[in-house]
Amino acid sequence: MKASLKKRMNAYLIDLIILLIVLSLIGFLYTPNNVSLNSQMDLITVQYANGDIQFSEYMTDLSALYKQIDLNNIFLNIINVLYIIAYFVVFPYFYHGQTVGKRIMNIEVKAKSNKKLTLLKLFLRNLIITGLIYFMAVIVCSFTVHENYYFMIITALGIIQIILILISIIMVLYRTDRKGLHDIIAGTWVASTK
Repeated sequence: MKASLKKRMNAYLIDLIILLIVLSLIGFLYTPNNVSLNSQMDLITVQYANGDIQFSEYMTDLSALYKQIDLNNIFLNIINVLYIIAYFVVFPYFYHGQTVGKRIMNIEVKAKSNKKLTLLKLFLRNLIITGLIYFMAVIVCSFTVHENYYFMIITALGIIQIILILISIIMVLYRTDRKGLHDIIAGTWVASTK
């Protein structure tokens, strides 16, 4: 039997709360010093607001600062990716397609046609719905994208990520099979265990 939308949403909220608590604790224990970069960002924003610099100069400087902040936070971004993979991919692989939230709500991820649920299917499923693809893109772009274009590219990737999540949510809401984009890409579905 397919899991109800209410159960899926509640499970996802439980998992997000757990995710945020763990990542906040990690962030609390390791926080790079970005005070100087944040001050520089405030300064160029004031300069732009006062008309002291042009928009193009503002965007170039802002982009360079964003890239530097993300480079400073690279360790945290890598930890985010590893934790998301561990919690939403590896853990469900060994525990019958369930995260803590799914276990509490008595639902599980299953492979299409009840085939074996693989790590690849779970990984593909979570690229969209957990923001994994965005975090991985930030890491790659931090090292590969020129600072002049960094802010624009990261912003575009963030908007695309949000759109993909919204599409997936809308699909779960309105499709009779309750499959989101993430389920279709991965060949999965969410079943009720009770």
